[in-house]
Amino acid sequence: MGFPGSSSLRNQRGQSAIFVALMFNVLFVFFAMAINVAMVVHDKINLQNSVDMGVYYAAEKQAELLNVIAHQNYMIRQSWKLLSWRYRVLGTMGLDTHPVSNNEISDVSYGPAATPSLCMNDGTTWEEVAELSSGDPDSIQNLCREQKTAIPPLPKVKVIAGFLGINHGIAALAEQLRTQYAKDCDNNGAFNWWFSASILHAFRIDQRNRKRVMYGVAQGLSRHQNDFVDLDGNSVLEGVRQTILKNLTFANREKGVDIQLFNSLGGVPYQSWLSEVQIAPTIVYTDIEDREGCYGYPQTVQNLPARQSAREAVMGGLSGGDLIPWFNPSSDGILPGDFQYSMGVEKNPWVMAYVGVKVQTNPRQVFFPVAGNLPTVARAFAKPFGGRIGPWYKDKWDRGSQESSGQVVDALLPPRVSVTNLNGSEDTRRLPNYSRYPGDTLGMTSKMSQNSLAGLNTLKARYDYYRNIKADFSVGGVNDILAWDSVSNKSPQIREFELAAIAPDLFDITYYSIEPNFSENYLARLKANKVRLGIPADAPVRSDLGSNSNIIPAFSIQNQMALVANRQRSEPYYFVRDKAHLLTSWVPGPGTYNYDASAAVPFFGNCKVTDDGFKVKNPGSCVAGGGRTGYSVKLVSRDYLLSNQIRAGGPSASPNGILNPPPEDW
Repeated sequence: MGFPGSSSLRNQRGQSAIFVALMFNVLFVFFAMAINVAMVVHDKINLQNSVDMGVYYAAEKQAELLNVIAHQNYMIRQSWKLLSWRYRVLGTMGLDTHPVSNNEISDVSYGPAATPSLCMNDGTTWEEVAELSSGDPDSIQNLCREQKTAIPPLPKVKVIAGFLGINHGIAALAEQLRTQYAKDCDNNGAFNWWFSASILHAFRIDQRNRKRVMYGVAQGLSRHQNDFVDLDGNSVLEGVRQTILKNLTFANREKGVDIQLFNSLGGVPYQSWLSEVQIAPTIVYTDIEDREGCYGYPQTVQNLPARQSAREAVMGGLSGGDLIPWFNPSSDGILPGDFQYSMGVEKNPWVMAYVGVKVQTNPRQVFFPVAGNLPTVARAFAKPFGGRIGPWYKDKWDRGSQESSGQVVDALLPPRVSVTNLNGSEDTRRLPNYSRYPGDTLGMTSKMSQNSLAGLNTLKARYDYYRNIKADFSVGGVNDILAWDSVSNKSPQIREFELAAIAPDLFDITYYSIEPNFSENYLARLKANKVRLGIPADAPVRSDLGSNSNIIPAFSIQNQMALVANRQRSEPYYFVRDKAHLLTSWVPGPGTYNYDASAAVPFFGNCKVTDDGFKVKNPGSCVAGGGRTGYSVKLVSRDYLLSNQIRAGGPSASPNGILNPPPEDW
């Protein structure tokens, strides 16, 4: 027997239990859904962060290769500066009015340096010439006192009375003087042509080698759109894969990951984004007319000495026969292949270097037991920025153009040439010269430039130091275009002067990304992986100017600057005297995400802690509290890459879109 109302009570309790169960079920589903949504969001965020890290990695690898190209391009600039100094300073030291002789240091034009005629028969500088003198300092031979040597022929002495022995002696001495005099004149034309051709050919083979390295790296960057090889010879796609997989959650990795890389330079011929600045330089040297006397006159190196005896001297004692095919009027044009003279390359701003990474994962959440996997896609783009491969030849670049236009950036360089645009040998702009700072109008024609190095007035050099600078480069060869004492196999004093003359200046740090310690940070990896990178097997990968493959295999810009610190006079304001001043690329302000330009000023061209005392070296040779050199990396949006409002061609060029935007399915 039950109590009244007991059934109703049980029903209420049952309903309450069902209600509670339903509530727990609803709450469970709610929390499961919330947790699933959170886990989906978490996996999506994790995927995007991983992709961002992967694309940043790829862009860093792209930036390293651009830094290699930029530094090789700067080496061509330094080689050109060396040629200019040898021609306009070393080749005119014998002039009576030379600023070195008179210790003139004002930054005004020195007339004879405007169109100099190279002359080497100067015993005050060249020891071989001094050795021909009698030993009396006042009688040291110098046929280079004026730009146009004009010495009348020595008259023959007639024998009046042959039976007087003294008359025969006088006649014999006169004939000896005539013979020596004629030989000195012949040597003057021979030596001048030989040195002119040697230094010009040294520039030719040096810039050719640098271009082969640059173009090899550039061709490797352009080879594939879905991958490229990094400086260590590894696949960048594989590096991206490992970076992303290392950072993905278990759910994102579990059901497979599809990783794609987009290399914006892939499939784009490197000639489309690296435009070569071809030039046709020449040198004027003092030759001797082919007639009685010693009448000097200037002519270009494309013409051999007028006297047959001088030509024989070139091919004989001077071993210059191998230079002759390179210098004749018929070869004064555009040469096939990479032997053509150039000032390096200019980067097309409308072909942008960037990378994209797209990843799809298929996570399945724990509270979706019957549902399928959830395809999740993330993409990101990043680009190198803030570095400079070098200046454009001119200051404007319109979209679609193969080269820059407008005003010449370095107005002292030779005119740009092409097959349809050649310059005559009489065009004086072809004579080697360069700007020391932006807007310079004098360059090496300035008295200050002529006399910028301390101790130049007591410099002694030998022709023999330059005998091998014309030797072509080869793997395992010496590969050195600077002066070298091959007898004692060591560096002569004049080598320091050459390095002091080419060390970085204000123009260089304005327009080039210069790595202070390229040998430590890049060279070993570049050499070890040159074939995989695309560099020809027979092209030696060299250190900076100042290296000698046999004796000094590694030499960098900071070594140049340290070695020549005491050679550069204090008056020339354009020399860069601290390696920290090379750090002129983009730099952020202190702290995190501080892109305020004014806050970054104290770090620009500065360094509080260098890597000199550290075992592991840092690009830029700065560890803390300083600027950067070369390319940095930043993330960019797809909308930016597709925009038609990009101002890449200079202040006067119209905004437009880049020539290599990402594909539509990206």
